[in-house]
Amino acid sequence: MMKLQVKIYFIIAVAIVCATAVKAQTYAPKVTKDSAAVLKARLESLKASTKVQELKIKEAEEEEEVEKLRIKLLEANGNAKASASQNNDVSEKLKTSNVDAKALEKVAKKAKNDTADAQKALERFNKQIAKVEDIRTQIQGEERKLTYKKPFIIYDYK
Repeated sequence: MMKLQVKIYFIIAVAIVCATAVKAQTYAPKVTKDSAAVLKARLESLKASTKVQELKIKEAEEEEEVEKLRIKLLEANGNAKASASQNNDVSEKLKTSNVDAKALEKVAKKAKNDTADAQKALERFNKQIAKVEDIRTQIQGEERKLTYKKPFIIYDYK
């Protein structure tokens, strides 16, 4: 009887080991069938969102540059106005009295250089504004693309 019980226990143990091995070889998915597509859509959405954020950072940096150039433009315009005013004063003095020709030439040259500097500053300022506008256009395009990529499917485990 004892040998029979040992055989029964041995058979039960072998059956449990075999059942465990068979169960270990079966695959039970924990996600839905379309989850890979959903995850890929989410990844694309995140990439597009990241690109929008990077463009916004770039826009902010370019706007900082616009502000610096605006200040330089104001300084250049102030210098040009001051030089033009000084040139007018010297021209008025020339009509009424004797003025040194070198001083007149120096003031006229300074006024000319300041005007040229102001023009260059204005051109740089306008180019920088064009860069910022281009980046804003890119941001709007990417945001439009992003609205089409948002997956509204919920990803959940079983």
